[in-house]
Amino acid sequence: MKTRIMHGTAAILSAVGLLAATASQVSAVEATHTVSKQSDPAATPATYANYLSHSREDGAADALAKFQHLTQPEQAKFIGYLHDPTLLKSFLDKAAEQGHGLSVHSRNTSSTTSLRNGSVIIGQESTISGISAAAARPLPSGNHTVTYTTYVKYLGIKVMKLSLWENFHSNGRDITKVNFADAGKKNLTGVISISKGTPKKVLSNWGWCPRGGHCSSGHNADASVVWEGSLLVQGTNFQFDKEQWMRANVYGKLINYSLRNV
Repeated sequence: MKTRIMHGTAAILSAVGLLAATASQVSAVEATHTVSKQSDPAATPATYANYLSHSREDGAADALAKFQHLTQPEQAKFIGYLHDPTLLKSFLDKAAEQGHGLSVHSRNTSSTTSLRNGSVIIGQESTISGISAAAARPLPSGNHTVTYTTYVKYLGIKVMKLSLWENFHSNGRDITKVNFADAGKKNLTGVISISKGTPKKVLSNWGWCPRGGHCSSGHNADASVVWEGSLLVQGTNFQFDKEQWMRANVYGKLINYSLRNV
């Protein structure tokens, strides 16, 4: 009889221990989920509006005004877009695909692609400072800046923009020097972290010899930067490393560009 009582007591204690361990695990999971929600600035429309109201990012006030003008269903859709890794991938992939989307015949030009029935817009822009877009001759002697930008909008709100620019010197016939390159970003997602590497500049060569004609040669101005980023969704971390690259000629035109995997 004594042995049976001891065995019964041991079984009860074992069951109690198992239940306590299970409850502890459940509590830990719930606590982690709660902390994750609390640390997500875009967990709900209210927390995202609060995030924008305290953000120092350029364009945050304008984004907040536009977000508050959305209907409740639209705000819910917008929050879903922010947490959708397939849209982030589409932005990065579409930006890369548009490498031939900008006109090489204009100095200031742009192109766009729409997704989700027009709710998502992915765009590219090329600009050169202080020069008419209609000019079709080499840049005048002096220093000039060309900028290449790619961005994404959700429901009319620009949530991310990656810009790369370079400053170079023209002698009126050719590019003689790339003075510097730099890059900047706008990130109003609240859920994507992104950091900028060191921008690089290169004075590249070109040459062309038509059959039976006179050969020509000169230089282009190249610039690049690596972006490292991540998106955390429901405990899963989606990481990306992309190199933004551009090439401009002495006419101030962006003749090639890309956003490609490192």
